[in-house]
Amino acid sequence: MSILRKLASQTAVYGLSTMVGRFLNFLLVPLYTARLANVADYGEVSVVFSYASFLAVIFAFGMETGFFNFARTAENPKKVFSTATLFLLGLGILFILFGNLFSNSIMQFVGYPSKQQYAVWFVVILAADAVTSLGFAWLRFAEKPWTFATIRLINIGINVLSNLFFLLLCPWLQKHGYNWVNNFYDADRMVEYIFLSNLWASVITLLLFSKIWLFLREGFDKLLFKKMLAYSAPMIVVGLAGMINETLDRILLKKLLPANIADHEAGLYSAFYKLSLVLTLFVQAFRFAAEPFFFKQADHGDAKTTYAYVMKWFVYVCGFIYVATIVALPWLGPMLIRNKAYFADPRGMYVVPVLLMANLCLGIYYNLSIWYKLSNKTALGALTALFGAAITLFGNFVFIQTHSFIASAWTTLAAYAGMVVLAYFMGRKYYNVPYNLQRILGIIFIAFVLGSMALQFTDIVPFVAFLAIPAYILFVWLFEAKRKKKLVRY
Repeated sequence: MSILRKLASQTAVYGLSTMVGRFLNFLLVPLYTARLANVADYGEVSVVFSYASFLAVIFAFGMETGFFNFARTAENPKKVFSTATLFLLGLGILFILFGNLFSNSIMQFVGYPSKQQYAVWFVVILAADAVTSLGFAWLRFAEKPWTFATIRLINIGINVLSNLFFLLLCPWLQKHGYNWVNNFYDADRMVEYIFLSNLWASVITLLLFSKIWLFLREGFDKLLFKKMLAYSAPMIVVGLAGMINETLDRILLKKLLPANIADHEAGLYSAFYKLSLVLTLFVQAFRFAAEPFFFKQADHGDAKTTYAYVMKWFVYVCGFIYVATIVALPWLGPMLIRNKAYFADPRGMYVVPVLLMANLCLGIYYNLSIWYKLSNKTALGALTALFGAAITLFGNFVFIQTHSFIASAWTTLAAYAGMVVLAYFMGRKYYNVPYNLQRILGIIFIAFVLGSMALQFTDIVPFVAFLAIPAYILFVWLFEAKRKKKLVRY
């Protein structure tokens, strides 16, 4: 299928920018774990970013998905873009004013009352990121993955270089007697420099879309906006529920555990959570390419068959990444987390396979969720997301105080798996795609078994653990050979 080759090629380009960008961000993890004074400081970073993730959903207001839905049928997609962007610009300005006026109250709630500047910086970051998300959405809609990749990498490059400047170069200059650096650098403000790096990257990226912002001359369509608001408003619930599943655990670790260990536990969990994001890189890259692809395919007669075919190969690839990551953990872990203090607690490595499987389920959910986006039943999609959020809230509130972040990891898996089950059955009712459920469950089971076996041998006989990778590829080949022979459905 040539159209699937096109999807694969665009996913590869989005994946290139995402993976290179995330790899550069991964390089910041060993930097943070090595340069920050202690694990608790990294916990502070993760907690603040977790709150920012929630607020990002509100700042974006679901307009990205709304843009894709209305642009695909609009005579003038630029008008759709202009309407959504002008709304987010106005909303962002209001939030910036609010953040400056109530910065003290905001940071008292977060748990760092002496750091009011964080609130001031992050409202600007979030407002800029919300608007640029529509710029990136336009590039995806216009099928310009290389431009998307270039701007994305510039954004990440600015952030990384700024971090390297403050966390590596400035301490080196200070150590070697370059006293002029003391005019703007203070070794006790490392956490602040991490946030400032994000601020500069977000603002500069906003300027990189200067040509696309010319579309704002199309103006604001009130009637169109009402339709977009009705469609996109439930996506806020979806987004907030998604953030509950993805980041609330770090906030609850801060809130529910004793103050003397809360930041340490959040920092430890966040560091090892990064190891599971190897799979998330692919899921993110796929979503960037697949979302506009799915919308544009909706009017084709064989759209549902195509969606089923895409799902099958998506699970194949995710299963491979799951197995390969577990095999590579003994090398990947120390390479990413440079401070041995993190490995003193074996719970860190324990949660990685659990979180990997959770992210595999999340990727499957992204594929399944096309049913409510295409059938304009975003409110029902919100119910699915709320179901996962309810599991997350229950699991964390009940078990964090006794099991700390172990409870958070298993609760994340339970939430995403529950969302997959509910989304599948609701999708069968409203937009039935002929997924090969037996094949999908079979490959997930094989990946889980091979990953579990590899985990047992990684420290004893690494070569045996490595055999899990060709074994997985063999199973996929056998599945496909059997399909071709029997001509079963996708």
